Amino acid sequence: MSTEMDMNEEESKLRKQLQRAVRGTEVPPYLESKIRASIRASETRQPFRFGYSWMAATAAVALAVFGGIAYQLGHLRLTIGSQESYIASVSNHVASIMRVGLRDHLHCSHFRKFPKDEPKLENIEQKLPAPYRGMIPIVRKHVPAGFQLMITHECGYQGRKFVHLALKRRSQLLSVVLAVKQDGESFKTEELIPALTEAGIPFYRSGAQQFQIAAFESDRHLIYIVSDVSQAENMRTMTAMAPELRTYLNKLAL
Repeated sequence: MSTEMDMNEEESKLRKQLQRAVRGTEVPPYLESKIRASIRASETRQPFRFGYSWMAATAAVALAVFGGIAYQLGHLRLTIGSQESYIASVSNHVASIMRVGLRDHLHCSHFRKFPKDEPKLENIEQKLPAPYRGMIPIVRKHVPAGFQLMITHECGYQGRKFVHLALKRRSQLLSVVLAVKQDGESFKTEELIPALTEAGIPFYRSGAQQFQIAAFESDRHLIYIVSDVSQAENMRTMTAMAPELRTYLNKLAL
């Protein structure tokens, strides 16, 4: 009897430790999807047994918790080669012109460890090229409630430069990505069909895994919103932001 009581006490302590760990740990947004995929794969290989199912679920919870902790400590961070392989595997599921914004989001935001609190605006806006700083109030005005602006800067990936604003809401990420058009580059020349047209602006939509992409173009820029919010919320954000953003960008003298 006492042994059973001791085991119950130990289980209770372990449960409380796990709960504290969960509350204090922010798991990367892609970790959950990987764990769920692994569980589904194991279930297809194993006949259903109650004990096995319970143990698998318990192990998955523990893996999510301690995996998140290990990630924060840097133990599960991917090598550069692994990151590149992941970016290629995800982006290859969308049209080439959609890869432009998706790849920069994955490279610059997806693997980044963001600070817990939103940086002061005056500290981050100086990192954005001066002609583009007027984008900041437009973006902040139209992003979904709860998103905090974490990064504004010019970055580069695979030999191409981007203007990138990254926002975060708990574990969700949202990037506004701009790229100056290369010769002949346009959604029209790619023969993509707009998902919708509003205020005279054709909007294009795509997605891969949990990443949603909405895009349009100005005279000289390709503009993307890439996030892991719902497809509907991602597109609503873009259609709300685009008219002001296009007007602002078309006035730039670069």
